[in-house]
Amino acid sequence: MIRKMMSGALALVTMPLWAGTPDRPAYYDEGWLKINQYSPVEGFESHGSYGWHLGVGVIQTEGNRDADPELPSRSAPTQIPRLFMTRGTSWPLDFGFSFARLDENKGRQFGAHLQWTLFEGFQQPAVAIRISRMEADGLSGLEKLQTDSAILGLSYGFLRYFNFALGIGQQRHQLDIRPLDEDNAFGLSAGWREQIEKTESLWTLCLKANLFSPFFSLGIERVYTHPRQALTLAKLSYML
Repeated sequence: MIRKMMSGALALVTMPLWAGTPDRPAYYDEGWLKINQYSPVEGFESHGSYGWHLGVGVIQTEGNRDADPELPSRSAPTQIPRLFMTRGTSWPLDFGFSFARLDENKGRQFGAHLQWTLFEGFQQPAVAIRISRMEADGLSGLEKLQTDSAILGLSYGFLRYFNFALGIGQQRHQLDIRPLDEDNAFGLSAGWREQIEKTESLWTLCLKANLFSPFFSLGIERVYTHPRQALTLAKLSYML
């Protein structure tokens, strides 16, 4: 049942896909898929219509441990700062955005999510579905880097100031590679391209602490994907 719900939700945010199968080794670093992970670093309860939640944080990955040193590759960063914004509504519907700079400010990363809280109550867990998309552009040799995800999550508040969240879902990466010819003085394309598509499961664990409720909060989240390693996101936010 959960798998069917995730597949249906993911279909809402993805477009028809095509992946080429060139007879050459993959020309990319899987670290780009990790650093393109989206998360608002929040629980799955609804935020209500009061205030904007603005935050600054960072995403930290372990890089691509499986990289082959004999293959050409543009190494992905393992840590980048991010800006966050989350907003609730008068309905059990939240939305948010995330922005970051990549590749010495030559590239940019922009993501957004929509969350529908299915159930929440006093001293009871909140259950929600969250869909998101993260895109990166302006990267040399990478014409397209896009990640779509759908997560079913549960969160529960305890000891008044803390909130724990658990999520499980699926995500799909699309990567369109068109490397430049390094021997060409005009920076022209190398004459070939490779389109890659990957679908994987993911699990998330998030802990949020309200430092000066309800205005300041600190959140940290671990995202586990299969078969790649975990990554970490952290955010300090303030409600206007």
